[in-house]
Amino acid sequence: MTRNNHISIRQLLIGACTAGALLFTSACAQNSTFGSGTSGESSSSSVAIAVMYPETGQYAEYGKMFKQGLDLGVKQVNADGGVQGKKLELKYFDTQSDPKQTAAIAPKIAADKSVVAVVGDYSSGASMAASPTFQQAKLVHYGFNNSASDFTSTGDYVWTPQFSQAVFQKQNAELVAQKAKKIAAVYIENDWGKSAYAEFKKEAKKLGISIVYESSYLADSTDLSPILIPARDAKPDAVVHIGYGPDGALVVNTLRDKLGYTGLFYGGQITQEYIKLSGSNGEGTRLIGPFTPDSTNPNAAKFVKAFRAAYKTDPGEFNQTSYASIIDLAYGMNKTSATREGVEKALKTVDDFPCYVGTKTTFKFNQSTRRMDSTSFLKLELTDGKFQITD
Repeated sequence: MTRNNHISIRQLLIGACTAGALLFTSACAQNSTFGSGTSGESSSSSVAIAVMYPETGQYAEYGKMFKQGLDLGVKQVNADGGVQGKKLELKYFDTQSDPKQTAAIAPKIAADKSVVAVVGDYSSGASMAASPTFQQAKLVHYGFNNSASDFTSTGDYVWTPQFSQAVFQKQNAELVAQKAKKIAAVYIENDWGKSAYAEFKKEAKKLGISIVYESSYLADSTDLSPILIPARDAKPDAVVHIGYGPDGALVVNTLRDKLGYTGLFYGGQITQEYIKLSGSNGEGTRLIGPFTPDSTNPNAAKFVKAFRAAYKTDPGEFNQTSYASIIDLAYGMNKTSATREGVEKALKTVDDFPCYVGTKTTFKFNQSTRRMDSTSFLKLELTDGKFQITD
């Protein structure tokens, strides 16, 4: 049987070349992680990227992870010679990942001529509220965390290295199908959650997975028992959760502590927040993801080493994606120019951006979708407080 409920859930947590060098030496340029270039078109000694992110509000924990990755990326770029010999800087704008705030902030960013590109926001909805303004200003909007299927629909200045949910949920369903043929599914009630679940459901049916129960939930409830009791009673092989880290922890804690469910759990999120909040109940959580600190990808391994040195802890997926966004844009501009036009040209022409996800070491953009051309995901399981690669 199936059932649709709208129960709210409250987020549980509020969450060596010199930088000023104008010319590269031949050896430094050849060894640069960020490509090589000769000159920019601006007389300024620096070039700026604007950042829309949730410094405060219910998604502040993600904003913190983003800022760690972004700051490390800028540090790495500038240590390697900057962008066309210019120092790279970031201009941060706290949006709380709220569409109303991103829409209001976007004109200010677009009017700032020192800004050659904008990255962010956390949620696709917040990002998409700002995209039309950037499109009109011919300013590349690089939504490094935005996987909504229609994110790039605004226009040809809107890009993302993120996989679409169609791609992600296909592989997610394949992971579930390895061990489960009958599932109960719960998903967060927002635009992203609904579209992600729709993609998962479509792929699950293709694979012969029977969904014996399904329910959505809103984002401010503290008790999910009403929707999880029937999920348990449907006697599924597995419970599948599609949402974020805090709500994923509430789902698995409710299932284990209150309802006595001992079966397979797919969901949660690759964050320390999820690991901490779910505790022992999270052990055995299975999911797919583009990155883990144990990745054998050489670019990822280099990033992990730098992140550990800077922050004395392991990075997560959101640290990696934000870091890579800066590397991508700097690498591209060092092959074109440190201008808005140079950023757009790079995304259209560069075919060897450094890749940090899966097993590939370089990637290019699909010019039709304006997304990473292809993505492979890692199969992960939470074991001993750490997401580890599994079969």
